[in-house]
Amino acid sequence: MKKLGAAAAIGVVLMTLAAIAPADVGSRRLASFDIEAHRGGRALRPENTLQSFANALSMGVDTLELDMGVTKDGVVVVSHERGLNPDLARGPDGRYLTKGIPYVQLTLAEVKKYDVGQIRPGSDYAARFPDQLAVPGTRIPTLAEVFDLVRRSKDPHVRLNIETKIDPTHPDESLDPQHFVDAVLGVLRREHFMDRVMIESFDWRTLQLLQKQAPQIPTVYLTQVEQPEENLYLDRPSPWTAGFDPVKYGRSVPRAVKAAGGRIWSPLYTDIDQRAVDEAHALGLTIVAWTVNDPEAMGRLIDMGVDGIISDRPDLLRKVAAAKGLPLPAPHPVKP
Repeated sequence: MKKLGAAAAIGVVLMTLAAIAPADVGSRRLASFDIEAHRGGRALRPENTLQSFANALSMGVDTLELDMGVTKDGVVVVSHERGLNPDLARGPDGRYLTKGIPYVQLTLAEVKKYDVGQIRPGSDYAARFPDQLAVPGTRIPTLAEVFDLVRRSKDPHVRLNIETKIDPTHPDESLDPQHFVDAVLGVLRREHFMDRVMIESFDWRTLQLLQKQAPQIPTVYLTQVEQPEENLYLDRPSPWTAGFDPVKYGRSVPRAVKAAGGRIWSPLYTDIDQRAVDEAHALGLTIVAWTVNDPEAMGRLIDMGVDGIISDRPDLLRKVAAAKGLPLPAPHPVKP
């Protein structure tokens, strides 16, 4: 397929937005819709950094979506990978890493030495996000530093959807589920942020622990059925699902989430159809789709009745939501 030039691509987006009609979701009209900035909006600023979160707060989002790891000295840091990403992390010598290093092997002081303000030039990752503004000198933040940024923004509305980065097939690359949950709840309690977060995970073991130890925090059950990175299967058990496998519930993913005690189901958006949305709502689940960057797909999902969308392009998602007649969160400008 021929790649569009920048001007042509913008034109296509504008035509798509113009074609999106106001939402008419069956017999109900969406009154509240969750605009989530994935990793802070990684198509626009360096992912999972104070730069990206400040940009998202400044444009106006309902939720900052982010990810957590825990260092060797027990500090919760914000990162999508379970360790330093060679496509993002440069050492003090200015060179990108050749391989990742798990956070459980590094102290916070060591983590803070790395610059994650620019994607490795020439990488596949860089090709996916050509419009990301590079901010050299950007450091990996702690979760507490993100909370401080939210306070400084004076945004009383925004929430955080934070993911525990644990892979049961690589137990040596993170804390075990219990110690990970203890670390997260520790910082939430110290920072008095228990009432402003949701906690999401592909590893349902951590969500089970959270529901027992902090039942007031909404749990978000992430799912992916599509290969090659699925975390659950429709026909057999999975190490990710804490025993709540869809095969036990008529091959229904939302029924498995409900049985696990989840309040929110967050599936890969290409795994969703109208039947799944209707089933989730009939079970009393909120459904938030990830990760959607195409305006046409955003509009289609809103028409299906999803309750929120996680996107690398919160700026485009705001435009689509506005075209559908949905209320937008107010901007709260803040500096990183």
